[in-house]
Amino acid sequence: MVTSLYPVWTLWLRVAVARELCKSIDIYDQDIHIRSLRTLWYPSSVRFPQCFPQGSECSSILAITEGPQLSIWDFRMHNNGGCVQRVSGPTGGILYSVCTSPSGLIAVGGTDRAVTIYDPRRWSALSRWVGCSKYEITGLSFSSVDQSFIYVQGVDYEITCGRWRESERAFSFRGDSNWLGFSKCANTD
Repeated sequence: MVTSLYPVWTLWLRVAVARELCKSIDIYDQDIHIRSLRTLWYPSSVRFPQCFPQGSECSSILAITEGPQLSIWDFRMHNNGGCVQRVSGPTGGILYSVCTSPSGLIAVGGTDRAVTIYDPRRWSALSRWVGCSKYEITGLSFSSVDQSFIYVQGVDYEITCGRWRESERAFSFRGDSNWLGFSKCANTD
C-alpha cells in the first residue's frame, strides 16, 4: 500500500491510498471517502503535485505511476474516470517512483535506471538522465534549494544527487544496508 499526504490550507488532510492488487486509488479528505480511481496497471507511487501550471487546484490533481506509464488524474472530472493525461514510460519497463517540483515539473523513475523529467504544459520530456542509479529507481525528490538538482534512490543502499538537465552527478551517500525508502524535509535539503 502506497500513501501520499497533502495538507490543504483549511487544515483538512487529503490522503491518497493506492491498492496495488485492486488497481485502485482511494481519495480521502480526513475520514471522508471522496472518490475511487481505477487504474489500468498496478499503481506503484502516488503524489499530489505541489503546483500545476494549467491553473488547476493542486489538491484535486494526482500523479500516479502505474506499470510503464505516468497518469495524471483530476478527481473533480468524470470523463475517463478522472484521468486527464497518460504518458508512456520506458518500453518494457516499470515506473516505481514519481515526484513533483514547486514549479510543476514531474519526474519519474523505475526499472530502466533513468529519471525522466516532464513538463506538464506540453507533456513532453524535458530531460532524461540515463544511468543515474546502479539499480532500479525506487525514490525521487527534487531539491528544495535548487530545482535543477534531484535526489535519486536506487533499490540498493545509495542515494545520488545530481543536475538532471546536465545528467551529471553532484554527490552521493550510502547506508550500511538496503533502504526501503527515503523522505526529505519539505523546505530544506
